[in-house]
Amino acid sequence: MTPSVAPLAIPLLLLVAMHWSAQFLATQSSRLFGRRLQLYLFGLLGTIVHEGSHIVACVLFRHRVHRITWFDPRATNGALGSVEHSYDPASAYQRVGTIAIGIAPLVVGAAVILWAAQRLLGISLADVDLANASVSAVEAVSTAMSRALGAPLWRWALFAYVSISVGGSMRLSASDVRGTWRGVVTLTIWSAAALTAAALVWWVLQQTAPTEWDTNVLPRLQHGLQWLTRTSESLSIAMLLAVAINTLCALILMLPARAR
Repeated sequence: MTPSVAPLAIPLLLLVAMHWSAQFLATQSSRLFGRRLQLYLFGLLGTIVHEGSHIVACVLFRHRVHRITWFDPRATNGALGSVEHSYDPASAYQRVGTIAIGIAPLVVGAAVILWAAQRLLGISLADVDLANASVSAVEAVSTAMSRALGAPLWRWALFAYVSISVGGSMRLSASDVRGTWRGVVTLTIWSAAALTAAALVWWVLQQTAPTEWDTNVLPRLQHGLQWLTRTSESLSIAMLLAVAINTLCALILMLPARAR
């Protein structure tokens, strides 16, 4: 895998893992508490975060929000909440925004779980920065867990509630996925155009000013790639923590059902 692909591929794989781990957690909590009780115990907070993330993405990409349903446990279509929005199909920026709006619950949900871990358990990004070559994975996890185990029981209980509520809502609905296709097409075209333009610039400079690419253009591209890598690593840490917590909570919720 080339360096330019890795910063994007890892978060994409984690997004898929987050969706399935959230589905697993929601299924196990429904089996233990029953669908109706599960919705009222954990569905409210999780649905508010889910729909709120859609709204934030709509605002950022200039989509017009028409109607918001924050929480409706009696909806016949199974959707606990919804955000009805529209955009200008002629705007490429707004079309690309459909991707961000679609996956927003995964990204925001991971950020909320990471924030809760920081505030309630004292876990910091530095503790779980597995990309740090000077700290082994075992040492990083050990440091984070030792700090978290020192937190009071009520903080763990609150963190567990936030994790189950938000983690169980981090799955994408069919409408979330279906609404992103225009953005995927536009982003693919943009990416192809950018790569073509970069190749053309490289060829022209090689013919006219061979040193210009290495002295001016390449350092800027490397700087942009470094920023993308750092952003990707921070996002991956949050999502990896979310996947682990979703899976752990789901496995714990399975124990009472197996005991019966």
